[in-house]
Amino acid sequence: MIKKKSNQKKTFNNCADCGTIDRVYRFKLRKIKLLAGLFLVLLLSVLLCYTNDTGNEAELNGNAKDMLISVLQFKAYKGEISAYLEQKRLEEADREADASEDEPGEPVSEDVKELMDNAEKSEDSVNESTAVVKKAYLTFDDGPSPNTNKILDVLDDYGVKGNFFVIGRFADGYKEQYNRILREGHVMGMHSYSHIYNEIYESVDSFEADLNHIQFTIYDITGFTPEIYRFPGGSANEVSAIDMKEFTDVLDKRGIVYYDWNVNSGDADASRLSKEEIIHNVFDGINALDTPDDRNEVMILFHDLSEKTTTVEALPAVIEGLQAQGYVIAPIDDYTKLIQYPK
Repeated sequence: MIKKKSNQKKTFNNCADCGTIDRVYRFKLRKIKLLAGLFLVLLLSVLLCYTNDTGNEAELNGNAKDMLISVLQFKAYKGEISAYLEQKRLEEADREADASEDEPGEPVSEDVKELMDNAEKSEDSVNESTAVVKKAYLTFDDGPSPNTNKILDVLDDYGVKGNFFVIGRFADGYKEQYNRILREGHVMGMHSYSHIYNEIYESVDSFEADLNHIQFTIYDITGFTPEIYRFPGGSANEVSAIDMKEFTDVLDKRGIVYYDWNVNSGDADASRLSKEEIIHNVFDGINALDTPDDRNEVMILFHDLSEKTTTVEALPAVIEGLQAQGYVIAPIDDYTKLIQYPK
C-alpha cells in the first residue's frame, strides 16, 4: 500500500491568508527595512542641506536637491517679507518723528547746545531787525492855505501821503483843497474851527461847540466825518485855564482820537526859518528822542500857512532824508502809535 504525501507543508508554506509564522516574519522584516530606508533617506536629505566638516558645500542630487531648493525659495520669500516689514517700520518711525519734532530730543553736549543757542539768538536778532518798520508821519496844521496845493504837489511827486489837521474859519475859500486832500488819499483831521485859544478853551461847552463846528464844516464840504483831532497848542498847552483832561474826556466819549507830535520842524516860530534850518530841526529832533522805540515812529509837526513858504521848500529834502534813513512815510491809521503828551 502506497502512502500519499501529505500536503500540510505546502499549505503551511504557500497559504496567502493563513497567517503562518514564516509569512508574518517576512512581512515584518520588509516593513522594518522600508522604514529604515525612509529614515536613512530623510537623514541624508537633512545632512545634505548643510555644509560638511571641511566647510565645502555638500553635493546635491535627487530629492535632497529639490528639498534644498524649496527651503531656499522659502527663505527668499521670508526675506522679502522682512524687508517689507522693515520698510513699514521705518515709515512709521518717520511719522512719529514728524509728530513729535517739537518734543525734547536726546540730550546734547554743552558745546552743541551753545552753538544751537547762538544760532537761535542770531535768527531772532535778524527777525527783530527785519520786522521793525520805521514810520514817519508828516503832519500839517492850520490849513488849508495858498501853500496847500504846493504841499500836495510835493507829496504827489514822491508818492507819499500826508496828514492835514485843518481849521474851518477860512473854509469857504478852500473847498477845492479840502476835497483834494481826501481825493488823493491823504488823511484829514480836525484842528478846531476858529484856532482862537481863548475861545476854544474858555469852557468844556465852548470846546465842544467848536468841535461840532469844525466836524460839521468838513462833512458839509466833503461828505467825510473826521475822527482824529489835534489840539491847538497841543494837549499840554499852557493857555487853557481848565485842566486839559476835561477836553480829552470829551473826545474819548465821542470816539475821537487826538495826536500830538514828537518832532517839531520849528516852522511856527515868529521868525521866518530858512529851509536848511527846518531840515536840521527835523533830523536833530529825531536824534534827540530818548529811545530807539521812539525813533521808530516819529510824528513831525509842520504848518500849512501862507507865510510858510520855506516849509514847502524844505519838504523834498526832508522826505528824501527820511527815506534814506529807512523810514516809511505813512498816513495815520488804526495802527499808528498814540503819540500824546502826558496829561
